[in-house]
Amino acid sequence: MFSSRWSIEILAALYIAGDRRFNELRTLLRGISSRTLSDKLTICAEHGLVDRVVEDGPPVRVRYRLTTHGRTCGRLLGLFLKIKEIEHCRLKQPIL
Repeated sequence: MFSSRWSIEILAALYIAGDRRFNELRTLLRGISSRTLSDKLTICAEHGLVDRVVEDGPPVRVRYRLTTHGRTCGRLLGLFLKIKEIEHCRLKQPIL
């Protein structure tokens, strides 16, 4: 589950940005294809990390939100991604 690239980013994005519709998530996650996002959201839902919430009415809308378990994972993954970003910036700086 966490070994695939996009699962971590999806959980972190939902943790940071809150509930989002499919295309909003696609915009946040630059470079992800619709197919990959759909597959990863399905896997996250199967693992009890994400809820798929269908809103009635024309048009029918679907939102994705983190479950309690997903929020716990998102909190940890958000920190992990921040550390990864800091390390990446540190490695780019020239050595004096």
